Amino acid sequence: MSDQPPSPFTDLPTDDYALTFAAVATKPRHDGWTPDRQRHFILLLRAMGVVAAAVKAVGCTAQSAYRLRGRPEAGDFAAAWDRALAEGQALALERAFELAVNGVEQPRYYRGKVVGTVHRFDSRLLIAALSYSKAIRRHRPGEGE
Repeated sequence: MSDQPPSPFTDLPTDDYALTFAAVATKPRHDGWTPDRQRHFILLLRAMGVVAAAVKAVGCTAQSAYRLRGRPEAGDFAAAWDRALAEGQALALERAFELAVNGVEQPRYYRGKVVGTVHRFDSRLLIAALSYSKAIRRHRPGEGE
């Protein structure tokens, strides 16, 4: 019997690039970049679109993640990283547009109790999302405005 806990990734699809990339071999450490931690990072990166948030969520540092990515044998990990980051950023941008265009309901309080709601729109969010979208397109080869 193994001392390792069961992998949390056993019930997930086996054809997902975020789970099937070749993990970078590392020295065994309790706080190191294990294959499971690498997969978890890629999944979180795809969900969040922010490297700093994803590494924090898996209990590592951005510096160690970039060092791992820079290793000569980390090509598959780097490719999964790039794809997950692009998908995560697209999802975050989509959420920002949705919130900016549709607005959000904010509760109104009186003496500590909710007495109603107000529908608010944030044009600053829309401007930021448009600027970010424009910047992404400028940096992607083959994609113009």
